[in-house]
Amino acid sequence: RFKQVVMNLLTNAVKYTTEGAVTLCVDWSYTELAKSGKLSVKVLDTGIGIRKEDMGSLFHSFQRLDENRNHNIEGSGLGLHIAKELVELMGGNLQVESEYGKGSKFYFDIPIKVIVDKPIGNIKAQYLQTNTEYKEYKQKFTAPNARILVVDDNEMNLLVFCNYLKKIKPVVDKANNGNECLLMIQKSKYDLIFLDSMMPGMDGIETLQQMKKLTNNLCADVPVIALTADAIVGAKEMYLANGFTDYLSKPISVNKLEDMVKKYLPQELVQE
Repeated sequence: RFKQVVMNLLTNAVKYTTEGAVTLCVDWSYTELAKSGKLSVKVLDTGIGIRKEDMGSLFHSFQRLDENRNHNIEGSGLGLHIAKELVELMGGNLQVESEYGKGSKFYFDIPIKVIVDKPIGNIKAQYLQTNTEYKEYKQKFTAPNARILVVDDNEMNLLVFCNYLKKIKPVVDKANNGNECLLMIQKSKYDLIFLDSMMPGMDGIETLQQMKKLTNNLCADVPVIALTADAIVGAKEMYLANGFTDYLSKPISVNKLEDMVKKYLPQELVQE
């Protein structure tokens, strides 16, 4: 959950920072006598900042701030209310300072009871091992005859998604919003569809509902996977209840993406 909070703050900072920098600061203080410590986290950015009149709504559920300026940004801080609740459950308090047009700072402290005060290991060695495993990664299968549609309003997300699928070699079509998706599934038959849950205008759930109403939907029996940044307890059940076949959380893992593709593609299209 700590990782979830930090990833949420970093993701939001990157979304709203078109130039300058995003900085993550982590600090630790420890009282040996009390066997307790305090973990301090700050995420600073030089992005667009937050208006004073919006500060009170910042941590509200499903609140989109400054919509005219942020129409092309997905999510708009959707997970901040979840992050705040998680920090509070861990004994801390998520706070924010911001100057509109100049940037923001999100920060919190978490008290931690130290059970074992021995070093956790060689972090550099662990990093080098992980990096080596990534470089040596090989795809598990190919599917050159498969057609996949990915729907996302964020161009960077589409680029990353398509790059992850390159080694599998499917034909990948892209749609930037729900309306484009509806047009494309009436023209082409796909074997698998990935649909972003948070898009301006028509979101993923609304798009899926409209897909089911189409009389000339060529993909009526095709699995539809929700792409979502909300990796919280109950999220999968919520998306399944709304008609999705499954869901994939962001940031997307290439391994999980490939496993999802292999699981839901028709087996005759998978070449191992």
